[in-house]
Amino acid sequence: MKNKLLTTTAIAGLLISGAAVAQTTVSGNLDLTYKAIGNKNKADSVRGFGKETQINITNKGKLNNGVDYVAGFSIEHDGAESGSAGTASTTSGTAMFNENVYIDFIMGSTTLTIGADHIQNPDFEATNITGMADLDEIIGGMKNVAPGYVNNIGSPYSAFGLGLVQDLGVGKFSVYYAPSGTAVAGDSHGAFSTFSHYVDGNNSAYEVGFRGNLGVTGLDASYFYNTTDSNDRATNSNSADAYKLQAKYTNSGITVAASQASQEVNTAATNTTKKSTSMAIGYAVNKDVTISYGRAKTDSGLSASPLDEKIQAISVGYNLGPVAAGLSVGKVENYAHTAATEGKTAQFTLSTRF
Repeated sequence: MKNKLLTTTAIAGLLISGAAVAQTTVSGNLDLTYKAIGNKNKADSVRGFGKETQINITNKGKLNNGVDYVAGFSIEHDGAESGSAGTASTTSGTAMFNENVYIDFIMGSTTLTIGADHIQNPDFEATNITGMADLDEIIGGMKNVAPGYVNNIGSPYSAFGLGLVQDLGVGKFSVYYAPSGTAVAGDSHGAFSTFSHYVDGNNSAYEVGFRGNLGVTGLDASYFYNTTDSNDRATNSNSADAYKLQAKYTNSGITVAASQASQEVNTAATNTTKKSTSMAIGYAVNKDVTISYGRAKTDSGLSASPLDEKIQAISVGYNLGPVAAGLSVGKVENYAHTAATEGKTAQFTLSTRF
C-alpha cells in the first residue's frame, strides 16, 4: 500500500509540475442572427432569431522531451442543441461537448493530433467571401428541412479519431482516421459500455486533405477526399465516397471563388451521387465593407427527384472592430429538389470574438 501511495504521489507531482510551466487561455465567440423566410405558401413563411455560443479552453507548453503540445476543448451551444438521440431539444445534449476536443503533439512541421472536431477539414465555403453566411445557410430552413446543397461532404472530422498534419510550406496536408465515422459522443474515460456500438453500429472513415496557397499570394486552394467503409460486405450498404475542391483568389480588393463538392452514397438498393457547384465574386469597398454575389446549383442524383436546386445570394459585411455585422438576401428554386418550392430569405448577423 505504501509503495502504491508513493507511486501515485509521484505521478501527481509530475502532472502538476508540467501544468505549472504551461500556458492556459480562454476565448469564445457569440453569433446572433435574425432571419426571415418568405414563401408562396404563407404557412412556410417564418422569421425569428438564432444564436451560436462557444467557449474555448486551450493549454500549451512543452513535454519534458522538448516536444511542443497544445491541448484543449470547447463547449458549444447552437440554439436548440441536439440531444444524445440526435433530435432537437431545448436542453443541453452530448453534442455540445464534442466541440474541438484535442491533444496535439507538434514536432517541427509535423503535428500528431488526437480528438474530434479539430483537424483541418472541408467544412468551410470558399464562396462565403464576406465571412458572415454560407450560401446554404442564407436560404436554409424552408419547410423545416435542410437544403439539397452539399456542404461538408460527410467528413468524419467531428468524430473522434487520430490524424497527422504535415506543413509543406505551400500548404498543409492532412490524413485522418475515425473508427466511427459519425459524430457520436466519446464514451466515459475507461468505461467502454458502448464499445460494440463504435465497432459495429457505425462505419470507420478516412479523410485526406490539402489546404494552402500553392506559393501564390492571395490564393486559398483546398482539396479533401473521404471514404466511409460499409458495415455490410454483402451489399456494400452505407458506404460513401466524397470530395470537395475549392479555390479563392484575392487581388486589388477583388475576390473570386469557386467550389465543387460531390458525395456518392451506396445502399443495398442503389448508388446515388449528389453534386453541388458554386461560385462567387466579391469586392472590398474599403477596409471595413465587403460586398459579394454568389450562386450555386445542386444535382440531386435521384431519378425520382431530378430537379436542380438553384441558389442566388447577395451579402454585405461590415467590420465594426470588435463586432462584425452582415446582411444577406437570397432566393432559391426547387428547394431540396422539390418542384414549385421557391422562396426568398433575408438574414442579419452580429458576430463577436473574445
